[in-house]
Amino acid sequence: MSTKIINIPDLGEAEDVEVIEICVKKGDTVDSEAPILVLESDKAAMEIPASIAGTVISLKVLLGDKVGAGTPFLEIEVLEAIRSLKEEAVPAIETETSKEPKISLHQETNLNAFNENSSPSSVTDNSSVYAGPAVRKLAREFGIQLSLVKPSGPRGRIQKEDLHLFVKGRLSGTLKSEFQFSQPTVDYSKWGPVEEHQLTRFQKSSLTNLHTSWINIPHVTQHDECDLGLLLDLRAKLNKKHQMHISLLAFIAKITSNLLYEFPLLNSSLDQGLKTLIVKNYVNLGIAVDTSEGLIVPNIKNTQDKSIVEIANEISMLATASKSRKLTLEDLKGASFSISSLGAMGGKFFTPIINPPEVGILGLSKTFRKVIENNKNFEGRDYLPVSLSYDHRVINGVYAVQFTSQLGEALLDSKLIEKSFI
Repeated sequence: MSTKIINIPDLGEAEDVEVIEICVKKGDTVDSEAPILVLESDKAAMEIPASIAGTVISLKVLLGDKVGAGTPFLEIEVLEAIRSLKEEAVPAIETETSKEPKISLHQETNLNAFNENSSPSSVTDNSSVYAGPAVRKLAREFGIQLSLVKPSGPRGRIQKEDLHLFVKGRLSGTLKSEFQFSQPTVDYSKWGPVEEHQLTRFQKSSLTNLHTSWINIPHVTQHDECDLGLLLDLRAKLNKKHQMHISLLAFIAKITSNLLYEFPLLNSSLDQGLKTLIVKNYVNLGIAVDTSEGLIVPNIKNTQDKSIVEIANEISMLATASKSRKLTLEDLKGASFSISSLGAMGGKFFTPIINPPEVGILGLSKTFRKVIENNKNFEGRDYLPVSLSYDHRVINGVYAVQFTSQLGEALLDSKLIEKSFI
């Protein structure tokens, strides 16, 4: 056996680069390609290999040290059995360029949420994992523990693609069981008598889905008031003429389905990789139904092709099926946009939570009456409070305001309403 001091090889134009990671410790046995240090310059991160197989005797540098070409960094006991002329050659250094794929802020937030229960050391201590500097840098930036990532490279090396698959798995919810909600443990009985009621399976599922939607989607809600004077009068006339009783919700559902063709972004979804926007050329309108188990959102397929009367009948059937727990799986799949109506309950404005993978949901509150000035005269008019929650990654504020404004105008279009009735 013999020992040898290994120096930092030629780093090209980089000088005085910082040691950002030490991948081994004293006593480790390494091969010639094993990473020993990771250095970072202003432009790139680079991995410095051992260049010789052997056992680490000592490291000559510390984290944060500035080093350059020729700086001694490793004392190694060489394994005679595999010494060769190769020990005089330094393998090409893997560098990271500006072409490295970026991860969006949304993904960063989501990853940190999944890793928030890891200790600081477990998140940043990736030294025992076989991975290149590009992967290591991403892991440091986004708090990913590399030991959790499944490698696909030669000899168990983690590739960038493995990290991307790990990210997609987290975002798609395939590892939901690891997600921890933050809720303090409190003994409430210290202050008085309490009762405990176990959440139903449906309530547990709803809790997870709503929380996941809230932390993953940047919700913004646009509030507005729509004049219902004409629609309420026209509805009364049409109900009387056709001897029917059609709910206000059916009228608004039909008008909304028509309007979504003018605002296609609200009828779209982001793909799993957050790189493609899928715009649907159909409207499957979800209608939130309040049941004893909680909210259920079945949807009306191809609402754009149905009349107001047909929509009213489907709303009634879906509501009955929801409350009697007779909905089919197909009733719950495929919604492209949703409406949540609290009109029968009361209140004025709220923030409905988006149902992924949709990017928008329209909330309706109880109609109220207010006094307005009309040609220097004052009169009472009925107004509908509307609340449009939208995914700000897809929809901007101007687009949302345009939609709610157009909705208000459409509710005053008697010809459009009559044409759509039957």
